[in-house]
Amino acid sequence: MSASRCTWLALGAAMILSVGAAAATDAARAETGTGVHAPDPSSALGQGWRSPTVSPAAGAEIGLKSAAHCGAGADVLGVSRVVEIDTTTGPEFGEQYHKTEPKFLEPGEVVLTFDDGPMRRYTLPILDALDEQCVKATFFSVGRMAISDPATLREVARRGHTIGTHTWSHKNLATLSAAAMKREFELGFSAVAAAAGTPIAPFFRFPYLAHSKSTRDYIRSRGVGTFGIHVDSKDFRTKSPGVVLRNVLAQLEHSKKGILLFHDIQPSTAGALSSLLEELKARGFKVVHMVAKDAPITLPEYDAIAEKALKAKSVAAASSPLAERAATWPVSGAPDAPPAAAPAPKKPVRNGAQPAKPFDWANPSNDPWQLKAFGHQ
Repeated sequence: MSASRCTWLALGAAMILSVGAAAATDAARAETGTGVHAPDPSSALGQGWRSPTVSPAAGAEIGLKSAAHCGAGADVLGVSRVVEIDTTTGPEFGEQYHKTEPKFLEPGEVVLTFDDGPMRRYTLPILDALDEQCVKATFFSVGRMAISDPATLREVARRGHTIGTHTWSHKNLATLSAAAMKREFELGFSAVAAAAGTPIAPFFRFPYLAHSKSTRDYIRSRGVGTFGIHVDSKDFRTKSPGVVLRNVLAQLEHSKKGILLFHDIQPSTAGALSSLLEELKARGFKVVHMVAKDAPITLPEYDAIAEKALKAKSVAAASSPLAERAATWPVSGAPDAPPAAAPAPKKPVRNGAQPAKPFDWANPSNDPWQLKAFGHQ
């Protein structure tokens, strides 16, 4: 056996032992009441929920990947620990749910999360910035965005990040009927799962962080964890990376820990992330990576729609390179799509008026979620 191979085996064994020791330490701290906080047993959300702990296997795997990428002893932020979350009872995390939130972050610990993507021109630089510091994040992807660019979503998965969902088309679920809400939620999960091509997490975030009692009840019934936030980068309000950096650091001065919200469709976050991670490291913050105990259970009727959409996208991309630039795709077969009708005769356009756009069931309310910013422009 070569000396270099012996060295790597020794390093791997040492890392696994160190992670195991950390897990044992965490368990001891929990028993003495100084470690991870368990939820209130009287809380409905807390019943059946396992206090998140470091998974030795997952921690060792990520540690070895980080060492291989960054080199032994690299001066990087890294992942301090991996938290496995059981979503069976539909736990809710974040400031929005502070009364029932199962607490798993210690002071100085943060979770990095990104919404609304994938969007290639910004998601890829964000992935590169995360790689530079050997940290892992959670991406809450929009179904239509995932179908539009499955290659980028699969790159997110390939680099070891957690993938959750953010509905099919970013609608405010609190304003929808029960049927429309179910469709937005379920098709989002099926589409992201199909596009990722690998198991995703039963992790969900409400668009606009807007929820109602009925939407929360439905998502709990599906065994899905809901993730709000503690710190808002407000990156959608500015194009300045410096403003994003100041927003996050100022809020962390107050909260000391928390789930951080960014968007991987925003240039301000793509520009700020490298500096922010450096600053988090300089200030002593630790990054926690969330993983799921189990994969979500999607519904067959929505899986069929998502697979059809993904296939249509693949065919279009193969026939026309420009198809890769579109971010939304109409898909036939929606459960609430209007019945097919004979095409109406075309009317002449007068006084410079534009002809009506054809109906797109994927965007029946003509909402503005029509991003077309993939690739190079």
